[in-house]
Amino acid sequence: MKVLLIKLRYIGDTLSLLPVIESLWTQAPDIRADVMIHKGTEELLRYHPGIGKIWVYDRSAAKNNILKSIRYHSRLIRNLRAEKYDALIDYTLGDRAAFLSFLIHAPLRVSYRVSSSLSKILMNKIIDLDPQAHHIVDYQLAALKTLGLDHPAGRMKIVLPESLEKRIEQLLPSRKNCKRLRVIIHPGAARRLRQWRPDRFGLIARKLREQYGAEIILLSGGHEEPLIEEIERRMGFPALFKSARLTLLEIAGILKQGDLLIANDSAPGHMAAGVACPSLILFGPTFPHMWRPYDARNEVVFKNVPCCGCRQLSCSRPESNCMDLIEVEDVWEKIQSLLKPL
Repeated sequence: MKVLLIKLRYIGDTLSLLPVIESLWTQAPDIRADVMIHKGTEELLRYHPGIGKIWVYDRSAAKNNILKSIRYHSRLIRNLRAEKYDALIDYTLGDRAAFLSFLIHAPLRVSYRVSSSLSKILMNKIIDLDPQAHHIVDYQLAALKTLGLDHPAGRMKIVLPESLEKRIEQLLPSRKNCKRLRVIIHPGAARRLRQWRPDRFGLIARKLREQYGAEIILLSGGHEEPLIEEIERRMGFPALFKSARLTLLEIAGILKQGDLLIANDSAPGHMAAGVACPSLILFGPTFPHMWRPYDARNEVVFKNVPCCGCRQLSCSRPESNCMDLIEVEDVWEKIQSLLKPL
């Protein structure tokens, strides 16, 4: 049986497919699972042995002028049809993915009740689950029951190639003769309203150094380089390593070397779960029961304001927004809880 999993969204969304892939790979070895994901996220799935083929959807080509877009989609659909998929599961839940799903001609096309109106017309199996009542991973795993898995279950696991691990050894000082705590701070997020204040990250880093002798690593996306520079100034001492120019796999490789990640609700939290790095994630406008890292070794700080679940385009309470309500003491208490077993 050949199955195509479609999720045309962001980095964290792509990572949420990993437990689905793990479940199929370990519980249904007769099923070949392919994935279609957005360009720029594929490297995180590239080395997983449970994936047959990765289809990379190029948004810039898809949204080009109408003639080029038609050519791009025609070629893509022709190639997808040639695979003769028996089933597909659309986790995107939007019109574009639903239309692509329909044109692929798979006999079984699965989506969810909260999908777009077009999706409900074009798909022939609809999963009736409330997404707000489930973690995103459990929500997605439920669709595997349509493929015959009675108790689908999988873990978040990013497979790193050996060449990458050697590259990380070149970037970071060796830990062979140093047993100091190594804490990674990733202060960025896709949207500004998900970001905790840099001065507070700096205070946390200082406390970690003073009380635990911790080494601090600062990571961020390319456009956030000024953010980690400001945090380093607030820390009052140089970071062990800092970069805003790493690939996604390199970030995952560094997380694997860490004892703790402190970050906002963003992709690095899910990456940490994928490489078994404990994490503390700061939630503001999103719900942790739906989006916290999918592993047992994480804590969250969350104030659960009445407007939680907003679209994050602007704030209705700028004088006391949900991220500013998170105090340094709230974060420090959770850090101490996570570090007790170490």
